[in-house]
Amino acid sequence: VLDGNKINSIKGSIFEKLELTDNYLSFKDVEVLPPVEPSKIIGLGYNYKDLIGPKKTYQEPVIFLKPTTSLIAHKQTIKIPNSNQKTWVEVELAVIIKSKCKNITKDEASKHILGYTIGNDITTDNIYARDHHLARSKGWDTFCSLGPVIEFDLDTSDLNLTTKINNKIFQNSSTKNRILDDFETVALISNFMTLYPGDIILTGTPANAENSIIKNGDSVVLEIENLGSLQNSVSSI
Repeated sequence: VLDGNKINSIKGSIFEKLELTDNYLSFKDVEVLPPVEPSKIIGLGYNYKDLIGPKKTYQEPVIFLKPTTSLIAHKQTIKIPNSNQKTWVEVELAVIIKSKCKNITKDEASKHILGYTIGNDITTDNIYARDHHLARSKGWDTFCSLGPVIEFDLDTSDLNLTTKINNKIFQNSSTKNRILDDFETVALISNFMTLYPGDIILTGTPANAENSIIKNGDSVVLEIENLGSLQNSVSSI
């Protein structure tokens, strides 16, 4: 548990009962790992109104999967294809599932949410526009940065979120622009797949993601209000 700049060690599981101990570590002295080990990573596409543009009604967002091998942590390195493929970053509010659920309603969803963190859904150019399931666009190793912390109690209805590359702002929006909120999202996904403790749901990115292009040597900082910042360097492979 993060207490200021110190980490308070715990006993037990974050998904069940945990107890604080008397052991503390300095945040700057530890290697931060991804906050959970998910069975799956689920993403939403086209869930922000400012990404799609003004409409009278909005369609249900696109849903896709990312492999768990894409997961990296705060201050780890994003490794991008060493080619002419365009690769970009996407700031997203990430929902962490607390307990197994299937076929739940949006009114039941809150009790199955452990908390929230920052997600970076790194994406590269579609292969000849034929990668309809997005595996080759979004499934590379290191293409899902997550962290640095989980906030257990957070009102996510109107949080500012930004993308900065080399200190220049590329995305700047609010979670109030989403089409589906957290509870609607969890309920929708639970209709067709069982969710397990630690599963990650990336709830979509706002406008200007495809202009948030990264290259070898770049520094990426994603910020979400009340969740801090998620920082990663970039190298080519």
